[in-house]
Amino acid sequence: MQNYTKSQTRLAFVQYIFQSEFFSSDNSEHIEDFQKHFYDTNIAIIDEKREIKLKFNKNFLNKLFYSFQENIDKKNIVEDLNKFIEINRKFEKWDNILKSLIFAIITELTITDKNKIKIVLNDYLNISKSLVSQKETKLINAIIQKYIDKYEVNKK
Repeated sequence: MQNYTKSQTRLAFVQYIFQSEFFSSDNSEHIEDFQKHFYDTNIAIIDEKREIKLKFNKNFLNKLFYSFQENIDKKNIVEDLNKFIEINRKFEKWDNILKSLIFAIITELTITDKNKIKIVLNDYLNISKSLVSQKETKLINAIIQKYIDKYEVNKK
């Protein structure tokens, strides 16, 4: 799969998680409905003042979605992340887009080979640069690095 398509799929996955956070449900929209509504839709690239068509790999998105549903215990992850956070605002109070990015990264890291961890993380950090501030991107990176170090999610 091309890197651009993988990045688009990851962006779609962040959007899916964002929706479930925004609507406070674990399954705000079934993945097939999400794919039907979001595939080939226009999204704005604010920094570049242009729009692109969101095209993603449906099989890869399904793999991420099912990993999220099966492997992610948000309550335990939130408890762990709060231990890593060195600011006064606990994870529960973060913006939904930040939480969505973190959950998406952790989800994919649980199914990623050790030699590809840096590639995956860098792609998500690049995605985050178009969604949040540079300071928040650095925060995401720091938190994820601590998570990786503690849990050695790259066991493969």
